[in-house]
Amino acid sequence: MTAARHVEFVRGLVWADVPSPVRDRVRTLIADLTAVCVAGRPAPASALAVEHASAIHRGDDSTALLDGRRLNAVGAAWANGVLANVLDMDDGHRLTKGHPGAIVIPAALAVAESVGAPEEELLAAIVVGYEVAIRAGVAQHARAAAYHASGSWGAVGAAAAAARLLRLDARATAHALSLAEYHGPIAPIMRSVAQPAMTKDACGWGAATGVSSALLAARGFTALQAEYLATDASDLGAVWRLQELYVKAYPCCRWSQAAIRAALDAGGRLASVERVVVRTFAAAAALSRVRPATTEEAQYNLVWPVAAAIATGTFGVPEALGSWEDPTIGAIAERVEIVVDEAMTAAFPARRLTAVEIVRADGTVASAGPVEARGEPDDPGWEDVVAEKVSALVDAARDLPGLPEALRSAVDGLLARA
Repeated sequence: MTAARHVEFVRGLVWADVPSPVRDRVRTLIADLTAVCVAGRPAPASALAVEHASAIHRGDDSTALLDGRRLNAVGAAWANGVLANVLDMDDGHRLTKGHPGAIVIPAALAVAESVGAPEEELLAAIVVGYEVAIRAGVAQHARAAAYHASGSWGAVGAAAAAARLLRLDARATAHALSLAEYHGPIAPIMRSVAQPAMTKDACGWGAATGVSSALLAARGFTALQAEYLATDASDLGAVWRLQELYVKAYPCCRWSQAAIRAALDAGGRLASVERVVVRTFAAAAALSRVRPATTEEAQYNLVWPVAAAIATGTFGVPEALGSWEDPTIGAIAERVEIVVDEAMTAAFPARRLTAVEIVRADGTVASAGPVEARGEPDDPGWEDVVAEKVSALVDAARDLPGLPEALRSAVDGLLARA
């Protein structure tokens, strides 16, 4: 019965039955993804992804976001999944240690466009995808010793959203989820954290795998039952785990964002710095500490974003995209010391705490923390973080090709509330 309950939720959720606060949060998450995609369009990996999709996944079913090229649904899910995660500025979930939105929303958009689904059906599919992806991620971490990237479990959520939009029957839906779990990318994320590259969180692969799995299941392709389908399903439709999502203020790994906040709280915009001590949890300490040569190295970095925040008062999209030759930031980065704190490590991943101490050249000390990053699910300013991103990034991109009405609507709704 457990598997049947999972499948029933995927197939049967009605948008009108989703509680109003959850509907509002979903629309805000869509607006956040819009801003993230606008910010990420200039990144090199975004261009490479859409060029690859245009060459390999030709079609006329779906659209490359903010590019306008027509692709098949798998190709659009791939390219838009890469775009959504390319600056690591997309939403995330503490216990999955990853990014469901950058997988679920591109997959749902691609399939919804291919079948001409109405907006409320798209929204319901996104809710289904989030709820399944988060639960699949928590379950995977519980059973797997290794820590694999978001695409590995996000693929199951993408398959759920796609199966819902394709109106698969119960049997095919179960096979879609099972195929996605079986074929999800097993991506060793901590290697990409320590040696940053375009591999990142495998969000494009997760989105494409999920869509492919649903399309295969629609043709009758079968799989052994997913382990996810054996997990507890009793709270589906009662507990909305997408309300546990955080959003990001800065284009870099979540694990460095608390350090940025602490650095800014301690003063920021300081040129005469003798030493900076960042006290944090072990996973954050594993982030790169070198001067970036690529945007990925800037994002999966701890010392460079902190140094930029101290020197300039921010770490924004320009700082993430480069160049990385600023001598003041470089000088401060060389004086950053990372200290692993046992208590903060024990609190991870439920809490990601960091403290920063800045010793100025005159001997005075400024400090802040331990603090968490802005945009945590219980942060009263959660929606403000999204509104700031949307206001700063989206208006200039309204006329770009490939911005679906569902994204425009979510953005307009958020700005009206702000």
